[in-house]
Amino acid sequence: MSVADGLKIAFDVHLSGDLERAEEFYKAILRASPGHPMAATLLGLIRSQRTMVRQSKHKTLTLLRARGFNPAMVIDVGAQTGTPPLYEVFPDAHHLMIEPVVEHEPALRDVCRQLRNAEHLIAAVTRQGGGTVPLHVTDDRLYSCVGSEEPEGAGPPPRRVPAVSLDGVWADHGRPEPLLVKIDVDGLELEVLAGAVSLMKPDTVFVVEATVADDNPRLPRIIDAMAPHRFRVWDIIDPLYRPQDERMWQVDLVLVHNDGPYAPL
Repeated sequence: MSVADGLKIAFDVHLSGDLERAEEFYKAILRASPGHPMAATLLGLIRSQRTMVRQSKHKTLTLLRARGFNPAMVIDVGAQTGTPPLYEVFPDAHHLMIEPVVEHEPALRDVCRQLRNAEHLIAAVTRQGGGTVPLHVTDDRLYSCVGSEEPEGAGPPPRRVPAVSLDGVWADHGRPEPLLVKIDVDGLELEVLAGAVSLMKPDTVFVVEATVADDNPRLPRIIDAMAPHRFRVWDIIDPLYRPQDERMWQVDLVLVHNDGPYAPL
């Protein structure tokens, strides 16, 4: 078989998604033709793809599932239009999607209809819950912020939305365990966690968005806030980089309990 024929077969395998077989093909081509530019480039691409997959939410949740994590309930705080890895990896859990921006409700309703056991709630998650809170929403509806101060880039005047706490929501649902809690609230993660003390059980897993490079990085503060509850970082996933200087901007922290079944693995 010629190198060109081997490269075509390898590329077809690569396109099929079988990265392991494609990698072996590219390595064989490089053994037969050391330094072959196309084979070397495509082998590098496979390694980059593997890194991207490993850093994804889907992969880390799959690893936790393989280690025995099987949540009875998944709470998605700041769901926007849905977080597919949560229900792709754990389709049998009860999924609760909480989102304050009502314009996302049709999309969430559609997602819930497609799942076996799911519901959505249009509300902001706060420390104590109850009543309503002001919500600033950007014109593109991609970002929202709870509070009286208008954030940079906010659009129309603030609207009022119902407020709930995770402690209250979990109690209302009968406190099922184990829990998976994903939090993406554009800066108010610590407020949400302060209202989630009852959820901090040994078999709970948290996935929390944390900034790294803004004026007041939230990553160290989130880690410090969870430490008294005996939670520690198990993985760091979904890195985002600022386009203007390629500096890391934010990540998602995966946190597990020190006494939980996943910490020593």
